[in-house]
Amino acid sequence: MRNMNEEIDILRFHQGLLLNLIRNPEAKLDYLFVEKNFSKKEAEDLFEVCDNLSKRYEIEKAEGYMNFRPLFNQFARRVNPKITTKECIDAFLSQGLYIAFMREMDRV
Repeated sequence: MRNMNEEIDILRFHQGLLLNLIRNPEAKLDYLFVEKNFSKKEAEDLFEVCDNLSKRYEIEKAEGYMNFRPLFNQFARRVNPKITTKECIDAFLSQGLYIAFMREMDRV
């Protein structure tokens, strides 16, 4: 169970996301974080996963890899269990983040 300070931190994080959603209603990733009650740490962890795997994807692609199923499997295992892999991919694509990596993960 979260303590009061953690809940306040989450509310502050969500408030910032909601303000961004007012300015940009298409910010599906921000919406997803609020809807699924992500903490700032959980959101940062997801960005770290996507950043690391996206870099690995670029390296593998440059080395001539054609099969990205193993990379997708790692991605699927590391996505926060509060969301599905598909929700994650769609949200990142809608906000223009990690486009090449997310498009490839969407195809796998």
